[in-house]
Amino acid sequence: MRAAEWVARLDGSPLADNEKRALRCWLEDDPDHRAAFEEAASTWRDLSQLRLDPGPLRGLTPVRRRTSPARRAIRIGAFIGLLLLGTGFARYYFGDLWLLATADYRTSPGEVRTVTLADGSSVELGPASAIAIDFNDTERRVKFLAGEVFFSAMPRDAREPRPFVVEAAGGTTTALGTQFAIEEEGNGAEVLAIEHQVTVAFQRGTETQDVVLSPGEQVRYAPESGMGRVRTRDIDAATAWRRGLLVFDGTRLRHVVETLNRYQHSHIVILDDTLAERRVSGVLATNDLHDAIDTITAELGIRARSIYPLITVLY
Repeated sequence: MRAAEWVARLDGSPLADNEKRALRCWLEDDPDHRAAFEEAASTWRDLSQLRLDPGPLRGLTPVRRRTSPARRAIRIGAFIGLLLLGTGFARYYFGDLWLLATADYRTSPGEVRTVTLADGSSVELGPASAIAIDFNDTERRVKFLAGEVFFSAMPRDAREPRPFVVEAAGGTTTALGTQFAIEEEGNGAEVLAIEHQVTVAFQRGTETQDVVLSPGEQVRYAPESGMGRVRTRDIDAATAWRRGLLVFDGTRLRHVVETLNRYQHSHIVILDDTLAERRVSGVLATNDLHDAIDTITAELGIRARSIYPLITVLY
């Protein structure tokens, strides 16, 4: 979705300097970003050729009268728009194809699922979440791929000497106890210790940053900012999704939207970065999020426009 937005933006007026920097940073953040951008650009170029040579589409409509260039451009634009909407709908409904191919366990938007691993550890996946299992003779490694996951790791003992390690967003979380949660945030991750302790490590360049979290402590790390500061967090509020609730207390709108997008096939988009940094508070029931947009727009004094059932834009 982000790659398509950049390609469409490049086809319009020239980018401002700050937009050029934002695009360059986004491309450099992750090799997958560049691949997605190139694929979207290729698709956009292919679609643009329809205006010059519609190929077999030419025979689908009988020729009645000569169409003016302006009317022809409108029709082609409408066709491209419908095609892009259809592509977006397929992606939102069926999910990320990369996750479908690589995940051992995943959930759909709005779905919560608990699985038991081979070592007896329990893993609860929140909506639109995914993990891959990579156990070997020396460690029990789980790759966190997306969403929000609650881990109840079997502790190390004489019968199970292997450490339990979760790899997420370029960092690792090693269980020194049993329970902890990891949530995706942007291109980084947030780790919350729930029972006993966990060690969180992140490699930034040549520097390894690590911290030990005790119950109720949380840390965020990301490629652009490294390891953040340790903060305290209300465990009940942070894990309320397991009880069918979403609790936001001065949470950035960007994170609120990322969370809501995991609970529905449609997609919420924030129009600008300034708006994305505004704070939201409230409690929402996950089984009825129809009023979530109304609640957010009323609290922040902003507007929303929807193309049902694909996208809602906040501005």
